[in-house]
Amino acid sequence: MAKERIIVTAMDLFSQHGIKSVSMDDIARAMSISKRTLYEFFNDKETLLIEGMQYNKNRFNKILTRLEKSAPTAVDVILLCYMEMMKRPRWYHQRFYEDLKKYPKALQHKEEEKNEFIPKCKQLFARGVREGVFRDDVNFEIVALLAKDQAKMLHPSKTFSNHSNSEVYNTVLFTFLRGICTDEGRNILNRYAIKLSYDLK
Repeated sequence: MAKERIIVTAMDLFSQHGIKSVSMDDIARAMSISKRTLYEFFNDKETLLIEGMQYNKNRFNKILTRLEKSAPTAVDVILLCYMEMMKRPRWYHQRFYEDLKKYPKALQHKEEEKNEFIPKCKQLFARGVREGVFRDDVNFEIVALLAKDQAKMLHPSKTFSNHSNSEVYNTVLFTFLRGICTDEGRNILNRYAIKLSYDLK
């Protein structure tokens, strides 16, 4: 579908270069279409940005909903969702978040998205506590806020230049989960670590 391909292309460009430095001309050129065709689908760049953010949110929610129904535990849900998203990762440059402040409607959309994400996280963590895979002595509201804020690191800084993005994210995710898991949860975590060739020791 043409509109979907435009959204994916635009979000790839925004994530790599920031929003402000990517023009509608750049997007049209990358798509090998005319700018006029682009404007047939989107009134302006902010509209395209908002639809791109909604597209990514819908993609994530579909994966999460499917896994919540099929995965045996909350730990499995998180790790399977992560593995699914890493099949086509998008590494966001810090400039993307800085530029977002200049697009008020898109920024509001991002805040609304964040407000929806926190309750979902807390529900998943509560499920994990009931299942005995997450500890019951953790303030999961703080954990949920940390999980959401971590998205801003989707393009690791130069500090991690000696390591691949996936290596950085495997380390962050497994260390994060290890801290909130029970022994049973850590056993599940270890099995996924083997799948991802990640050493937890």
